Amino acid sequence: MSHFFTMPAGDRRYLLAILIFAFISFLPWTKNIYFAGMALFGWLMAALMVFSPTIALIYLLREQKRRRQS
Repeated sequence: MSHFFTMPAGDRRYLLAILIFAFISFLPWTKNIYFAGMALFGWLMAALMVFSPTIALIYLLREQKRRRQS
């Protein structure tokens, strides 16, 4: 018997994608590559900061719309 709630598959995929993106972002070579005067690490962190909540919000809104239709 498990004492935890089950996590929907979409949430698991989102969490896994965020973890993989964060892992890649923190690799040492991202600090040595520069683009437009800023390290690749900075660009990846900015992208993670902007797109993570945006994608989560879109996913939540779609789920809410799908639940209302059923």
